[in-house]
Amino acid sequence: MAGFTASPVPGTPQGLAVYQNGARINETFGDTVNWDLIPEMAVKRLTLTPNNPVYGLNALGGAISIEMKNGFNYQGAQAELRGGSYGRVGASAQAGGQKGNLSGYITADAVSDAGWRDFSSSSAIAPHVSRPRYTRRTN
Repeated sequence: MAGFTASPVPGTPQGLAVYQNGARINETFGDTVNWDLIPEMAVKRLTLTPNNPVYGLNALGGAISIEMKNGFNYQGAQAELRGGSYGRVGASAQAGGQKGNLSGYITADAVSDAGWRDFSSSSAIAPHVSRPRYTRRTN
């Protein structure tokens, strides 16, 4: 993977294909990846694969496959609080469940800080909801 990137900066030569639950998420123009749109708490597994023709011509450096959590592979609830310098405060929460063949998963992440200089405060809220899933069981 040396020398290849999956960057949000247009114009950077990419070379890595990024897949989320099997769907390619590289942007159409420039093959960039918006990493901010992927909530860290909702990632179940990340697999790094060396170059392989299966992933297409734009995966010269390889592929990153991101498997997200859903109600079938994550049940329960969890919350997290964190803090830091310059008034930085963050909170994350996730919940998932399954009832028979139906499942659901939701997560949210929020961060706020006062900034290290005047008028440089920031805040962000990033919710993520997996689509409801239904699986038919066969015996």
